[in-house]
Amino acid sequence: MPQLPEMVQALLDPKAYPDAPQGVELVQTQMSFVFLTDNYVYKVKKPVNLGYLDYTTPERRHFYCQREVELNRRLCPDVYLSIVPITRDKGNILAGGQGEVIEYAVKMRRLPQGAMMDVLLTNNQVSPEMVGSVARKA
Repeated sequence: MPQLPEMVQALLDPKAYPDAPQGVELVQTQMSFVFLTDNYVYKVKKPVNLGYLDYTTPERRHFYCQREVELNRRLCPDVYLSIVPITRDKGNILAGGQGEVIEYAVKMRRLPQGAMMDVLLTNNQVSPEMVGSVARKA
């Protein structure tokens, strides 16, 4: 298994977050590193070019973080909270810290696992009203 980038390793430490969570869990997707803390989720876009989506520069990743928050706040204003700089200061990499900005993360409120759409779909708990509500907001 390849070694994780330095920034990812640093963000696995609870001390890297301002709210000092008990722990941090990493979930990787094709496009992102997703850090699950007690109350929040921090999503950092990977520097990838998938042809249809290009995150290869810090500027592009920052732009797409901004777009993600802007677009998804229409559907989930209480979930998509902000864009947080990932910083390096005196050798420490922190979410929302002071110092040199090395990356950006989308900060979201962490939802209970039972409220996640994949769980609701698996348990046949998605109602026509829920679908209609999402469609009206989109």
